[in-house]
Amino acid sequence: MGLQLSETALLISNALRDHDVRAMRRINDRCIEETAIKFDQHTYLFALITYVLSKILSKPRYLVQNTGAHGKPQARTGGTSKKAKDSLTSVAKLLSSCELCAASADYTSLLSCQNKVLLAIERMDDRDRRFVKGILQKGKLKIASTLYAQGISLGSAAEMTGTDKRELLSYAGQTMMFDRLKEKKGIESRMKDLREIFS
Repeated sequence: MGLQLSETALLISNALRDHDVRAMRRINDRCIEETAIKFDQHTYLFALITYVLSKILSKPRYLVQNTGAHGKPQARTGGTSKKAKDSLTSVAKLLSSCELCAASADYTSLLSCQNKVLLAIERMDDRDRRFVKGILQKGKLKIASTLYAQGISLGSAAEMTGTDKRELLSYAGQTMMFDRLKEKKGIESRMKDLREIFS
C-alpha cells in the first residue's frame, strides 16, 4: 500500500525538521515507486521536493553537527545565510499546508502549495542559485530516468516529468540507472500492483 499524500507531507516535514537526509531519500524512493505504479502529479512533485531537499540538506553549510550535553549530535544551521534559513522555515510551513490540503482532499490547493515549496527552494540562496536550479533539473532527470528504468516508456517518462527525451536518454545511459535498480519485479508482484490500482 502506498503512502497517503498527507502522510507523505508529514514525513517530509519531519525529515526537514530533523535535517535527516537518509529519511528524505527513503521518502523520495517511495514517492518515485508510487509514481511508477500510478502517475499522480502530487506524488511526483513530492518526489522532486524530497530529492532537492535531500541534496540541499547534505550540503555542509546548511547543517553543522554539534554535540550536545549528552554527546548526541544536534542539528543547527551554521554558515547559512538568513535568507536560506528563512527559506527552510518557509518550506516547513508550506509542507504543513500541503499536509492540511491533502488531508482535506483539496488537491488544487495541494498542487499550489507544492509549487510554492519548489519556488521557495529555488529562491533559497543567492550565492548558490545555480546549484539549486541545477538540482531541480537534475531531480527531474533522475526521476524520469528511474521511471524509464522501471519500464515506463521513454516518451511517457519524459512527458510526466517535463524533461527532454534526448537529455533523459543521455542521463539514463551515463548513470546506468537500469543497473542500479535493486529488485526486479516478478509477474506476481506486477499483478499485485495492478490489482491494487484497479480495486
